[in-house]
Amino acid sequence: MISHDEFMKMDLRVGKVIECERVPESKKLLRLVVDIGTERRQIVTGLAEHYSPDEIKGKRVIVITNLEPRKIFGIESQGMILATCGDKGRPAIATVDAGDDAVGERVC
Repeated sequence: MISHDEFMKMDLRVGKVIECERVPESKKLLRLVVDIGTERRQIVTGLAEHYSPDEIKGKRVIVITNLEPRKIFGIESQGMILATCGDKGRPAIATVDAGDDAVGERVC
């Protein structure tokens, strides 16, 4: 269990996937560029075995924006998108049913 105060430290924002491409020489990784309202972030995600770039591009997703950047396969990832783990099959990306005006809004 974490406290409510600890949970509130997470900065969850609505983002729109602007670009999505496979990471060369990796079977599992995709490189996304996500608009989070005030800026665009590069995010590396391990969903390439389950989603094509075309399936993700244009989606409105939930992004954790205040994680420390991390190099994955030599590419700096500047956040994380939320998805189910997919233990029972294909992972599901957490999406937001909202228009482009919701991009950058905080999830609370």
